[in-house]
Amino acid sequence: MDSPGLGGRLPLQPPASLGPEARALYDRLAGGRLGSASPFTSRTDAGELIGPFNALLHAPAIGGGFIDFHEAEEQATPLSKRMREIVILSVGAAWGSAYELYAHRAVAAQVGFSPNAVAALGAGEPCDQLAGDEQAAQRFTLELARHRVVSDATYGEAEQMFGREGLVALTLLAAAYTGTCMMLNAFAVPPPSN
Repeated sequence: MDSPGLGGRLPLQPPASLGPEARALYDRLAGGRLGSASPFTSRTDAGELIGPFNALLHAPAIGGGFIDFHEAEEQATPLSKRMREIVILSVGAAWGSAYELYAHRAVAAQVGFSPNAVAALGAGEPCDQLAGDEQAAQRFTLELARHRVVSDATYGEAEQMFGREGLVALTLLAAAYTGTCMMLNAFAVPPPSN
């Protein structure tokens, strides 16, 4: 894989050139979140991190805290893997974030969504292949991400489906991936070509 351009507006950082704090974050990411089981490409053949992960290495103290937030959400969420992907793809669709959509379309397929459902979710379109609670999660997330507010009707439906704890978890997941999409869009990070 050719590495020029995969960092978007930020240069990619060869692992050997990283300072101690960035190297520790690199090792944490490469050894955990971006391990061999990942269904999407997150580094070049030379080992440089791509996607949002390269940006985090440019500010490793804050980047590490951002990863802490993501990991806390993943470890403590009451949301299923399917539900998480609905929320993540809905945020990615609202932001038009190319790398986010690339990565989480692959994850959504891995957790059992059909190609048609993955396409609809990635486009931010309704999908009749989703269960009722999944459709409610998609509506809530798209409304929040696109309009920055949620109507009383949408909120009431989601609260009835998920309860308060579940709705807070859903909103925090959307917040985490809004931050990721903002970073990807700010730095014009593209998906890999393969």
